[in-house]
Amino acid sequence: MTDTMRDRLERLKNSSSQGNFESRARDEKPREEKLLTPETIFMKKADKIISTIEGLRTKMHSGTDQYISLYQELKKAEEDFLALLQDPEVKMMDFPTAFVSKVDNTKKKLLTKKV
Repeated sequence: MTDTMRDRLERLKNSSSQGNFESRARDEKPREEKLLTPETIFMKKADKIISTIEGLRTKMHSGTDQYISLYQELKKAEEDFLALLQDPEVKMMDFPTAFVSKVDNTKKKLLTKKV
């Protein structure tokens, strides 16, 4: 006995799984809005600079003709990152350990000149 596409669609339409989905969607609480705290703002800035540094390194190692301009942009991004870490307020902020280790690893790479 072969089902036609129409039979399958009718069965799916009448199945009870669709009703469960709607009831779950109504029961869920709305997501809480993320608050902007000094920590989250700093984390966003640092993540953006770290991703910029990694992107520039990748471009430099890809063998592009723009090596010198990419090198200058990389040095500027590294200076911005180190200046961001020198802010005295950063020492008073409470960050997740994963973020702290990411920042420390990037800082070590910059200070030891491992590109």
